[in-house]
Amino acid sequence: MYLNILKKDLKRKRAMNIILLLFMILATMFVASSVNNIINVTTALDSYFEMADAPDYAAAAMNKNLVVDIDETVSQASAVDRYATENVLFLSSDNFIYGNEDIVSKGSNLVHSDICMNYFLSDGSILETVRPGEFYMSEGEADARGIDVGDQLTIECNGAHREFVLADKIKDALFGSKQMTLTRYIISEEDFENFLSAENTEEYYGGTLVYIYSSDMETALPQIKPLVDNSALTMDRATMKFTYVFDMIVVGLLLMVSMILIIIAFVVLRFTISFTLSEEFREIGVMKAIGIGNFKIRGFYLVKYMGLSIIGAAVGLVLSFPFGKMLMSVSSQNIIVGNQSPVLVNIVCAVLVVAVILLFCYGCTGKVKKLTPIDAIRNGQTGERFRKKSLMSLGKSRLPMAPFLALNDMVSSPRRYGIITLTFFLCLSLLLILSATVSTMNSGSLAATFGWADCDIYLDSKIIAECMLEDGHEKLEKHIDEMEQTLAEHGIPAKCYQEMMFILPASFGEDESNICIYQGTGSTMDMYEYTAGTAPQNTDEIAITRIAADKLNATIGDTVTIKTIDGEKEYIISAFFQSMNMQGSGIRLHSDAYINYVQAAGSVDGTQITFTDHPDSREIERRMEEIQRIFPDYKNIRTCAEATADMIGIGGALDAVKSLVGVLTIVLAALITVLMERSFIAKEQGEIALMKAVGTRNGKIYAYHTLRFLFVGIMAVMIGEIFAMPLTHLCIDPIFQMMGMELAVDYVTDPVEMYLIFPVVILATTTVSAFLTSLYTRKIKSSDTANME
Repeated sequence: MYLNILKKDLKRKRAMNIILLLFMILATMFVASSVNNIINVTTALDSYFEMADAPDYAAAAMNKNLVVDIDETVSQASAVDRYATENVLFLSSDNFIYGNEDIVSKGSNLVHSDICMNYFLSDGSILETVRPGEFYMSEGEADARGIDVGDQLTIECNGAHREFVLADKIKDALFGSKQMTLTRYIISEEDFENFLSAENTEEYYGGTLVYIYSSDMETALPQIKPLVDNSALTMDRATMKFTYVFDMIVVGLLLMVSMILIIIAFVVLRFTISFTLSEEFREIGVMKAIGIGNFKIRGFYLVKYMGLSIIGAAVGLVLSFPFGKMLMSVSSQNIIVGNQSPVLVNIVCAVLVVAVILLFCYGCTGKVKKLTPIDAIRNGQTGERFRKKSLMSLGKSRLPMAPFLALNDMVSSPRRYGIITLTFFLCLSLLLILSATVSTMNSGSLAATFGWADCDIYLDSKIIAECMLEDGHEKLEKHIDEMEQTLAEHGIPAKCYQEMMFILPASFGEDESNICIYQGTGSTMDMYEYTAGTAPQNTDEIAITRIAADKLNATIGDTVTIKTIDGEKEYIISAFFQSMNMQGSGIRLHSDAYINYVQAAGSVDGTQITFTDHPDSREIERRMEEIQRIFPDYKNIRTCAEATADMIGIGGALDAVKSLVGVLTIVLAALITVLMERSFIAKEQGEIALMKAVGTRNGKIYAYHTLRFLFVGIMAVMIGEIFAMPLTHLCIDPIFQMMGMELAVDYVTDPVEMYLIFPVVILATTTVSAFLTSLYTRKIKSSDTANME
């Protein structure tokens, strides 16, 4: 009997069962792929660093600053399990000439031939050897500069030069992040020796990368303190991971997308099962009338939904693999994200989906106990109602029939339409959060949060290597003055300045830490943003980030000691500032304070230029072209917004995520609308037949059914726009705060995209889907009123 009833039920309600099966497939696909991606995201960096054999601690020492024997210092440290060293050359952008003259090297660069870590090639294999004339660099950096496999590069260093071809792009766990100011170039041992053979090259440009592996770094650090104090750059495992924080924004957003997809799938599935069962009052009443008990009736529905859920879970399981790969394909190019057992995870998720569907079904069938045979006669109504069905009155309303009926349905069934509004709101919120995040990261509004002085344009630094000497500060000042004079001679009034960076030991009391020290040349202290206190007025005053202050247990008014190559010097903290560089830890020296530039670790970014006559954006673009002509050696001239986007380095990936979410939103909105409208038509067949019997035309019925979803869409859009910024702050602010930002993020919005394109997409998708589905009402005839009791 069960099988016969089930067979007839599946045939009689074919459309509803197909739609329900479709959402079971989507639920399984979303849950399986999303849980898999959640596992991938939360374990991505740990597994990536393990695969790459990344060290627990890394130090980069320059030969010109090194006064200790590295091998002797590290080998005597009992807490160090093992260590490895790579001989490197520290080169500036001047040393690199690409075949395509539009491509320029940025910041500081490491060139070496030793391979002490695992570097992953584009096919996933590990780099083993490098042939003469070839070089390898990180995939993210190559793509950011527009460098492809086969492109040519010439490296010149101290009179020696060599031509190279990019053999492949690699994933580099240590220096692969966009947050690193160092770019790694791996060349052959023969080519590396060619550069070392030039006179004074090893002394002025040479250095060593030290990789330290230890299960107890707290004990090991004091033992290798001489090396740490003499290193230009040091990183523990936490810092290495933190350099990928912006890359993790992308996979974090994918995690948020996955969670919302899961919520949408189960909300719609719960509503659909409940709604479908509530419409089968007649069948349930008849079964009770012929003596079938509650337990058997509930068992019938459990068997039906078990069959549908198993089929849906099987299909969804198959589709979850390509769907999950599609989601993760837009993640960061700089890391390897992979799960070792995706099949097992997906199968477990599919089984859980079946279990949850059956729980939904069992909960919904609880209503069976309340139904009686009389419900089959009275069309599911008891005939008693002690309150108004709706707050609206047809007699008092001036609205036309179609909008009145649409609004009346929404008011009469707030829970039903509230669920639909919630699903549309979740879809739209994803788009609005992504829109605000992408617009902000592609604007110049985050420049101050990196600790930069505001400016109009950036030029790549060309003399940084020359300035990393004892008289480097004077050379940099002279260079800045000459640049300002040259611009003035060409009718461009401008202020130029350059930021240099040092990594030095700083202490307060018994607390000590290696902290990044910044000093601007050509800038004044009032050009920077401070979050508390007053800008340093004297050369013995500094500003410090709260994260650095917490490391030293210091605050405003305390005196901090900084150890330099010329000895220790004391500075008074006069202000706090925020910076998302170097894990939010930093100190800013007064522009006139003396510090020996021989210990400089490089520049923060390019030379900054601010036009003192405040031109508009069109004039700035014209001047950028003019400056390119005046300084032909400066290839990479960028606006402040472009420099900020380059520093963050995930704009392209975020755009890809936004596009993917946009497509998913359209598909989900259409499917949800079709499902709901088809369900409403099945429920309201008698009412539609009655409307036709009294002369209502098809067009008005189409309008009535379409307007319900249009009004729901408008409500979802209004709520989405109201909560867009609070949700963006809730989801994205913690990431910036992890980077060292103290103040709330001032998000930049694209008004056209935020308030026009995305809302119109939701409304258009919903309206078109509802209208096309409402055309099914043509099959209902006025004679179908005979089915009403």
